[in-house]
Amino acid sequence: MKNILLYCVVTAFSLPLYAADNQPNIETLMTAEELRATGVGELSETQIEALNAWLERYRDDEVTAAIAEVPVDTDSTASSNTAQQQPLDVYPPPRERIIIDTRIDGEFNGWTGRTRFVMQNGQVWEQRRGRRWKISLDSPEVRLSQNFLGAWEMEVISEGRSIGVRRIR
Repeated sequence: MKNILLYCVVTAFSLPLYAADNQPNIETLMTAEELRATGVGELSETQIEALNAWLERYRDDEVTAAIAEVPVDTDSTASSNTAQQQPLDVYPPPRERIIIDTRIDGEFNGWTGRTRFVMQNGQVWEQRRGRRWKISLDSPEVRLSQNFLGAWEMEVISEGRSIGVRRIR
């Protein structure tokens, strides 16, 4: 099952890369039949967000840059015209988890799909996925953190609700 999913993701990226403002996600890259056949349609919201974060990083050539750093074996016993590369299962080191504790500046009414969040620390974040949640709070405390794939999430501490976000400023 994992091999099929990986195959579908890699196949999807054999298509031309999208512009930076047109961020593809797995639901738009695969047909309903492909989602069902690969099991992607049965993933949790968190797993889908993690997969989409990986796709975004892949598109931004982070994986390509990591592969380019793999040393090449220039053993003299090899043919003079060819160099042997190490296997592509060499991964970059894991990222250190970053956590930002701050507050939303002013009145907060939840999120509606593409909500922008202005923080008291001067940062501006935008919702990544089209989820909705309605509430009325005044300057709630939030925690911004990276998940294991590097995607950012914002949690409204008092409510225990979180949403995927990306930093705008």
